[in-house]
Amino acid sequence: MGNFEYDELMKGNPIFPSYQVTLDNWRKYPYTKWSFVNVRNLIPTAEIKTKFVNFLNFEKTLTNLSDLIVNHEGNSSKLSQILDQCDTDAFLVMHRGKLIFEYFNNFTNYYTPHIVFSISKSITSLVFGIIVKEIDLDLNTSISKIIPETKGSAYETASIRNVLDMNVASSFEEDYTGQAEIFKKYRSCTGWDIEDPSINDAPKGLYEFLSNLPSSVASHGIKYHYSSPNSDLLGWLIERLTNDKYYNVLSKLLFIPSELQHASNITLDKWGASRSAGGISISPYDLLSLSELVRCLGNYKQGNIIPESWINDFTNLRNNSCYLSQDNLERFPNGNYRSKWYQTGFDDKEFCGIGIHGQNIWINPNKELTIVRMSSASDPINIKIEELMFSVFKDIGNSI
Repeated sequence: MGNFEYDELMKGNPIFPSYQVTLDNWRKYPYTKWSFVNVRNLIPTAEIKTKFVNFLNFEKTLTNLSDLIVNHEGNSSKLSQILDQCDTDAFLVMHRGKLIFEYFNNFTNYYTPHIVFSISKSITSLVFGIIVKEIDLDLNTSISKIIPETKGSAYETASIRNVLDMNVASSFEEDYTGQAEIFKKYRSCTGWDIEDPSINDAPKGLYEFLSNLPSSVASHGIKYHYSSPNSDLLGWLIERLTNDKYYNVLSKLLFIPSELQHASNITLDKWGASRSAGGISISPYDLLSLSELVRCLGNYKQGNIIPESWINDFTNLRNNSCYLSQDNLERFPNGNYRSKWYQTGFDDKEFCGIGIHGQNIWINPNKELTIVRMSSASDPINIKIEELMFSVFKDIGNSI
């Protein structure tokens, strides 16, 4: 790579004797430290155009939270220690519209595009909400009415609302170990992995995979079933509804009006389909700006960008029977999932976006608090670390 810091990071590591980053290892630690801010050098991407203005679109009044004591399960640690131990790349705290704390590590800076994985789902929901209002779209519409190619798949009779809330009845397995055959096909067709010749009937691309996603014996709308392809399908819906590429729509309707300033991109399969479920790379400052926009109900300067009704809908706790009926309820036992955002069920009605390997948007509306975290953690999902970070977010809120 020709980077001294990266060379030193990898030197002498017995687990990773070779430190060339490839599609085989880019999501494995410690390669993640470099790859998560250099995805465009590994996978085909499209630019998401931003405003590129020369001013900071939020106020900055920094304080030192590094020594804040965080209490979690009987243990106390300084915030700075936790951020370091949890492989945090960027950590930003905004209170009442002012950036009050920032932390950067590894290869990440305020302007660096960092992949945010499933926070891409939450961002996709925001632009979809704009479209819903513009065209007065009925969310009970069946997917196959808009995308006929999905007839015969799990999506044929599923509604847009089923897709938004992750209660489509399908046979997909979200298996980050990579052992499930259907997950291997999924990752391969997105361009995130090297194509495996041993996979039978490998789909040619993401949209072919979505068009053939198998159903389950269950009914739609009964049970929360986290399935990333649902959010890729949402990106495809956006393209059909607008007759434009997903990344162009995201730019025109959300990124430019919000005056985001730094380079952003999204991964593509080899046919040009956008990975709207997890492929967005965005700078820490720009993700913070988007997150604060959500806290402010989509209002920016003198206008509304994201409909208030859309944000109010996914932030207010409502019937959560589908969410509570999931097979393995570990995250937010009193929470909910609505339009690609989590409702925590906590006292301050916090809501959030979560991505694998430690990506977080955390919004506490009662405390007027917005927190963004980007990470290169080794585990795709680690519930213990997630719960520790929830304690971090809560203690920050209690300290201001």
